[in-house]
Amino acid sequence: MGRRSNRKHSKIDGLAPELKATVEQMLLSDATYAEIVDFLEDNGVSISIASVCRYAQDYDANIQALAIAQENFRAMMGELERYPDLDTTEAIIRLTSQNMFNALVNTTEEDWKGIKVDKMMKEATGLIRAAAYKKRVEVQNQDTTEAGLDAVRTLVFQAMAKERPDLYAEVTKFLAAKKAEGLE
Repeated sequence: MGRRSNRKHSKIDGLAPELKATVEQMLLSDATYAEIVDFLEDNGVSISIASVCRYAQDYDANIQALAIAQENFRAMMGELERYPDLDTTEAIIRLTSQNMFNALVNTTEEDWKGIKVDKMMKEATGLIRAAAYKKRVEVQNQDTTEAGLDAVRTLVFQAMAKERPDLYAEVTKFLAAKKAEGLE
């Protein structure tokens, strides 16, 4: 037996792209549903006011979801601009944590009664796991990078000591001086 799609299909969805775009512009410009029905009838499409209303509600929900996504993206980019060393994963975790904290602070006593504790704990645990996983990967990458740098450094110094002992002595002396400066 086939699965049914939850996707809504409207007569407006099936319109020619130019006609559909005009209807959407009319919705954004606060045209009445009756005006949209009249416009569509003038273009050979018969549709009810209720159909236009349902489409408008879905369209408005999509516009609002897009606006929220854009605002979240702007907030994430703001974090990345403020902290250039921050990666996108960390910015997303910070943004999500901030939104969760704001939601917790603004939750009323009545709202708490409707919240399932196990679901809230599952969501909080997921966020904590994401942050821990990211930190673990950073540490593993740092260890790998440091090991690689040590291997390259060893290889370079061995080759330098063998092939250019004068340069090796000079570089070693330079590094010792810089290390001493750092300790002072």
